[in-house]
Amino acid sequence: MSNSQIADIFDQVAALLEFQGANQFRVRAYRNAARTIRDYPEPIAVLAAEGAAKVSELPGIGEDLAKKCVTLVETGQLPQLVELQSQVPASVLALLRIPGLGPKKAAALHKELGINSLDELKAACEAGKVRGLKGFGEKTEKTILAGIGSAAAAGQRILWAEAEEIARDLALHMRGTPGIRELEFGGSYRRGKETIGDLDLLVVADSPAAAMDRFGAYPRVKEVIARGETKMSVRLDTGLQLDLRTVPEESFGAALQYFTGSKDHNVVLRGMAKSRGLKTVSYTHLTLPTNREV
Repeated sequence: MSNSQIADIFDQVAALLEFQGANQFRVRAYRNAARTIRDYPEPIAVLAAEGAAKVSELPGIGEDLAKKCVTLVETGQLPQLVELQSQVPASVLALLRIPGLGPKKAAALHKELGINSLDELKAACEAGKVRGLKGFGEKTEKTILAGIGSAAAAGQRILWAEAEEIARDLALHMRGTPGIRELEFGGSYRRGKETIGDLDLLVVADSPAAAMDRFGAYPRVKEVIARGETKMSVRLDTGLQLDLRTVPEESFGAALQYFTGSKDHNVVLRGMAKSRGLKTVSYTHLTLPTNREV
């Protein structure tokens, strides 16, 4: 388990504890630990392999949190987080993604108005019910209403830096497959967009089936969505979708261009090809043969 994953879990615990009104010192301990772990330059897993005492040498990481780090590295789960999530409806957690709302105000919305989802919160704001709560007001209500769209999008996309960590880890995992000769990521990740909706991985492999087997064996895969002869889609434990496409070596360059996109870029490219008497066929060819046809 990566440093970022461990830090994210500690941040989730902190948010849920604050949502429940837990002691602020306890909440702060998890947040400080998350910050330390996320910024640590070496894998926490290496320290965890030496035991909790080694992890506890890090600033802000006490014995209890050090043991939790070891548990996460060894099992991939934290029983405390599972218990907290069972106490708070999953849909309520979406409220925490609204910019500036925070766990305390999210808890007030849940307890005072019985709000359990973004849709319910939107309806309450539009009905003017939120402004009547202590500590909110009309301005806060408008700010929340404006941030609901961002919260919904945040549940579907991740930051580029988070995608980069997953991409590096997945690439390292995939390169352990014999016969993989080319491997690159496409899509919005390759274009360097601020947020990423999914990850597209293109490979040239002697055995597409072996590449897909390896892809499905990536430790963070929670679900295989679909698998065909040349394409496979999986969903990670975070909900992020990964798509693998195996392509012939002679088509790799064109495929990488095509799946890097964007859609609008490819539309323009096809228009340029057509104006020059070229013909594009999906991503497999983009050539200028003597008969002007592919």
